[in-house]
Amino acid sequence: MPSVGKKLHHFVPKFYLRAWASDEQISCLQGEQVTTRNLEKVAAENYFYRLNEISPEDADFIEKGIIADSPEGLRETHRFLVHAFTVPHKAKRVLEQTGKANSEAMALIDQQIVEMNENYHTSIENLFQPILQSMKEGDLTFLDDQEKRHAFYFGLSVQYSRTNHVKRGRLSMKKENYERYLRIANILTHIMATNVGRSLFGDHGSYRVVLLDNPSTIQFVTADQPVINLSAKPKDFKAPEKFELYHPLIPKIVGPSDIQCGHHRGH
Repeated sequence: MPSVGKKLHHFVPKFYLRAWASDEQISCLQGEQVTTRNLEKVAAENYFYRLNEISPEDADFIEKGIIADSPEGLRETHRFLVHAFTVPHKAKRVLEQTGKANSEAMALIDQQIVEMNENYHTSIENLFQPILQSMKEGDLTFLDDQEKRHAFYFGLSVQYSRTNHVKRGRLSMKKENYERYLRIANILTHIMATNVGRSLFGDHGSYRVVLLDNPSTIQFVTADQPVINLSAKPKDFKAPEKFELYHPLIPKIVGPSDIQCGHHRGH
């Protein structure tokens, strides 16, 4: 595949991690060592969002195993996503089979394979960034605005899904299942996040968002999985009974999307 732009893909936004950085440098704990790294190189992998070519069997698995169990109003949205994410590889095969695979056309398709999903995540992050800033300032009035509330729940769900389920899949799946899973993971991330975000948005009256201040001298830390379910055990692969998201915002404030707690500060 020819080299194209946006090779390094961030799965945690730099604008989020910047709260823990100084002059674009951030301290990272890896194993038992703390190193200082530039934000550009943190929580990022080459071609992390690259679209994988999926087989008809993979597409059938997504339809019957995932989309069919999604809320009825979201199924067509999910099918459109599957179509959009598979078009570049299909176009590439058509050009190859018809003898029209010139270097310029193939380079454009390869660019879509590498960048389409990354660009989609960027658009979601751009909507979430002002929400994050409001929470960092202790302001939750965005929850009174329907569009901003939707951006909040969807953005939170995307960040939770795009790294968490990949890690858990590696631990819980058989090799052949995990290989298929890796091929469809980018599609599943958006389907799962859309389903979860829709559920949270639809039932928002049953949930409360809590901002926690940190008055101690010990700072909050974050990680390459910055949104976690406090009610899920890392080695328990059954569906958790509760959904209580924890999301550190800055070293002194944390914001969970919490099913249990009321809106309070100073804890």
